[in-house]
Amino acid sequence: MKGQKGFTLIELIIVIAIIAILAAVAIPNYLGFRDRANIAAAKESLGSLRTALEVYRADTNYYPTGLNFTNGTPITPSYMDSSDWTKLLANVQSINGTINQNDYTITAVAKDRNSTTLTATPGGITP
Repeated sequence: MKGQKGFTLIELIIVIAIIAILAAVAIPNYLGFRDRANIAAAKESLGSLRTALEVYRADTNYYPTGLNFTNGTPITPSYMDSSDWTKLLANVQSINGTINQNDYTITAVAKDRNSTTLTATPGGITP
């Protein structure tokens, strides 16, 4: 059967093996990039909330109390409106915290495979 054109079984197996190796390397890297992007989005959203709280405190000399994290009650529209809350809640799995007149601690869980917990305080955001 000389002169026939086509690929041998060995050649096809080698090509499939190369594709499998590339996929084995690429998929974990992609998932890692996606996780880091989700954590960064959660940090950015938490940073927006932190900024709104700090601006509120600069204007009034105390932090707002009675903030409802479940339904995203805004910090008066001039500081953080409902669209900002919508973005914040879209970037995290869950969020809760405590705010009193002099201090706050807000904990959010990012939408990554490890459910990374982020904590915002007046001192900053820690992963």
